[in-house]
Amino acid sequence: MKEIKRRELELLANVCNNNNVSLKLAKDLIKAAGKLSYENTTQGARIKEYQELIDFHIKTNHKGDK
Repeated sequence: MKEIKRRELELLANVCNNNNVSLKLAKDLIKAAGKLSYENTTQGARIKEYQELIDFHIKTNHKGDK
């Protein structure tokens, strides 16, 4: 089981690198998607939550760019 998790993480890291997305952001989105998949929310609400995660990530990673 540990080997499977390691491979999944390597694949996710590869996809993130290819798309210039941070691994932390991808993990957060997957975690949120897993949590939200069990809740009865609308598609619009999920999109809003994902956008908030992305905006938070961008804001926290670009504080020193100004």
